[in-house]
Amino acid sequence: MGTKLSCSRVECLRSAVTALGDKDYCFDHFCSRCYELLERNQRMAGLASAEKFREELDELDDCARRALEISFSRVELNNLDRARLLDILLWAGDLTTALRHRRTAPPEIPGSSDGARAEFCGRGSVRGKLASF
Repeated sequence: MGTKLSCSRVECLRSAVTALGDKDYCFDHFCSRCYELLERNQRMAGLASAEKFREELDELDDCARRALEISFSRVELNNLDRARLLDILLWAGDLTTALRHRRTAPPEIPGSSDGARAEFCGRGSVRGKLASF
């Protein structure tokens, strides 16, 4: 059991530092795979069916969790490596928040302005009250 797993990418001989899905990745290939997923999810944000939406959120969550695991592991990281992990973590968080917000945002009211939607959401009403003081 003391054997280290190697990266699942073809012709990569480096040791795996983590897994995404059913594949093991070295640090560089992990980052590449995460960026592929992040870019795809940013392009397709909110266009997926309910089932695909859940899969997208799970993929983003897995990238973020694995990035955190690597950052706290015994893997030697330089500042650029740490920055890449932080970028993956923050980008995944931003996309997850945006995806959830799009799915839970109240519907547009036909023929209304953004102000009416803000009122409907409970936002904007405070601004009006504060302006009257």
